[in-house]
Amino acid sequence: MIWLLQLPAPLVGLVVVIITVSFAVLGLVVSRRLLPQRRLADTSGVAGHIFNLAGVLYAVLVAFVVVVVWEQFNEAEKATEAEAAAISELLRDSAGLPVASRATLQQSLIAYTNDVVTDEFPRMRQGEMIEQQSDHLTEVWQDFLGVQPVSEREISFYQESITRLDELGHARKTRIAGGQSEIPNELWVLLLGGGAVMLLFTYMFTSPDTLVHGVLIALAGSLLAFVLYLTFAMEHPFVGSIAVSPEAYQQVLDTWSQLAAK
Repeated sequence: MIWLLQLPAPLVGLVVVIITVSFAVLGLVVSRRLLPQRRLADTSGVAGHIFNLAGVLYAVLVAFVVVVVWEQFNEAEKATEAEAAAISELLRDSAGLPVASRATLQQSLIAYTNDVVTDEFPRMRQGEMIEQQSDHLTEVWQDFLGVQPVSEREISFYQESITRLDELGHARKTRIAGGQSEIPNELWVLLLGGGAVMLLFTYMFTSPDTLVHGVLIALAGSLLAFVLYLTFAMEHPFVGSIAVSPEAYQQVLDTWSQLAAK
């Protein structure tokens, strides 16, 4: 279903809302013909109490899921910013390392950043899994391990760079894990099934005006569809139009190209 996120978000959201509202209103029309309205009117008080209880339970479930996916989205975004910041600091600190190693270190860092922007992010946009191990990052590590600092200043910068490399690796793993995180299927069954139950409950209340009843159910169905679609979109933080952007990495590349041009 990830392919749905490849389509324009407004279009998909509108289609999901239209489909949900159509089924909800159709269910009302069918229930009006099949269920005896006088009998429903006699039990509307009991149905109201049960509906309130079910509504609270479903609201708690939806709120829990929305908070979880929002935290996952924020964590993925923070991981990209932390990774880009680590690259930027490594490029800056390379000026304090031995002259013979600076160009090699800078080239390998830029190559890794370019690979993230031009290869990994487009693949993540398609929902593909990214390998934890990166040949470009391995090359960065090998280049840093080949540095031979001599002076106290170089040793200090080198130690700080190794720490930054560890932070870079950790941020990369967090970013990749964020791209693979999903809500369990059982939870989606609860969300969709619970939403259907809530709409079915609305048929238990009688109204002399079918049009008004249908409009109210349509509004409830559209709100439910929008919330579920938004949850699905945020479940995949690197896919779709409301996904995490590689802008932080691009800024590193732009800044470095400007410095190199001077």
